[in-house]
Amino acid sequence: MWHCPPKDICIRQDPVNLDNWETEPRANTLSRPTNWPLTMPPNLNGVLSFAIKTLATGKDVNANTAIVPLPDSSEIVIRSIACGKNHTVALEAPTQAGTAPRVFTWGCGDYGCLGHGKQADEYFPRLISTFSEQKALFLSNAPRKVTAGAQCGMVLTEMGHVYYWGRHRPVGEATMRPTLVDALANNSHVIVSVSGGNQTLVCATKNGSTVAWGNGTHGELGFGPTQKSSSKPIFVEALDMCRVSQVACGYGHTLYLVQHADAEDKAAVSKLKSLECQDLDVFIRATASMASCDADEDDGKKSTKKGRSKKK
Repeated sequence: MWHCPPKDICIRQDPVNLDNWETEPRANTLSRPTNWPLTMPPNLNGVLSFAIKTLATGKDVNANTAIVPLPDSSEIVIRSIACGKNHTVALEAPTQAGTAPRVFTWGCGDYGCLGHGKQADEYFPRLISTFSEQKALFLSNAPRKVTAGAQCGMVLTEMGHVYYWGRHRPVGEATMRPTLVDALANNSHVIVSVSGGNQTLVCATKNGSTVAWGNGTHGELGFGPTQKSSSKPIFVEALDMCRVSQVACGYGHTLYLVQHADAEDKAAVSKLKSLECQDLDVFIRATASMASCDADEDDGKKSTKKGRSKKK
């Protein structure tokens, strides 16, 4: 099955300069339909220069009060950023203050995907209090990268631990605040890369193991033809002993960047199946058919005359 954007959605294909975006909140500008995606980008210098709906301590601001910026909001520099379906996760760059980098989220808050403990939209970047309240823990094991699935978020720490929040499967309860994936940490797995897809999560470990879980109806978990889902992390046997340096999950597929540096790496990679040119024939034919249908439809619209025809 091939998916394409609805005809009525306009997608901008070129980069946009965001330097001229307003950074100060205005009155009566926060109302929007709840199903609209939210885009409130930082400027091109990586500085998160607009108001953040939280105090420096990470405590919630009363809903009846004005938005209160962090004292240093104009100086916050972003190290890592990720987007889900309708939400954004950003990680602060290390500072000279000796404190752990802070994590911010904003956008649609369905299923706890913002990590604030409630299902509520956030119109401005908001500090996740979990990482700020446990200062001692995250000072020695600071967040170093953020990533997001369609309706979840994850933080990868310096010690290779993964913290997860939100929901990635159509069944089960949502995780409302960042929670350690203890199935990995308690088994001494040091994660080097993590990614989330539509309903999948995949982690690559330092020792050459790859684990995945979630709901992979299109085979994106890589478990083979007989298993399409798992509620808990399990090994991807096909990648056994392959050292994966980066993993990226798409809507219905997964890509791995596998090391090929020494004889052991080459032996592990040689066991993998290869994607041959003929395997892409179905994709090429489907793409060509879609393009042809679009062209015929456009031609039909151009040839259609509007109004009443003239009498001869």
